[in-house]
Amino acid sequence: MQNCTSYVSSIIIALTILTLPVAVKADSHIAEPRPVVLADVDPYVHRSNFLVADLERTFRVYRDILGFKVDAVAGPITPFMHDVLNIPAEAETRIAFLSSVPGKFGNIGFTEVKGVDLPQPTSLYPSVLILEVQRDLEPLRDQLIEAGCEIKNIYRLSNPSRNELLFTDNDGHRVILMQLDPPE
Repeated sequence: MQNCTSYVSSIIIALTILTLPVAVKADSHIAEPRPVVLADVDPYVHRSNFLVADLERTFRVYRDILGFKVDAVAGPITPFMHDVLNIPAEAETRIAFLSSVPGKFGNIGFTEVKGVDLPQPTSLYPSVLILEVQRDLEPLRDQLIEAGCEIKNIYRLSNPSRNELLFTDNDGHRVILMQLDPPE
């Protein structure tokens, strides 16, 4: 049964990749299709994907301030992704894949949607992205404020001992930057 499940998973992954438009690397060269590499654990999280109104504005926060690398930008996205994200057919779309781990493609995805209104955040946030950072949080806080993000506080927490900076990005996504204390 395990081999059958792996085989079916491989087919689904391959079909999904085949339905994606050819990706354009961040440096504007055409990228070759990425080879399929099966995960060595089950389940395995490939990436999260967030809707955004403007990829360039998103890059200013996640690439320029937080340090993610833009692996690829592609568009328009496939009808499959329109179904996944419930995006109306008339919307203009692109998707960007960003990574923080060398050799790992697309730890996070951002789908730009233009021509339709995106959902507005409410007083309750349905999710939070937690990112561990090594850098001092004070300068990051100042850069995020300058980029137009809503900043809460830097919290001092224990177990494990750490500082956390809570902010909301320009598209209403809640993010925690977590800076762990080094072990004693």
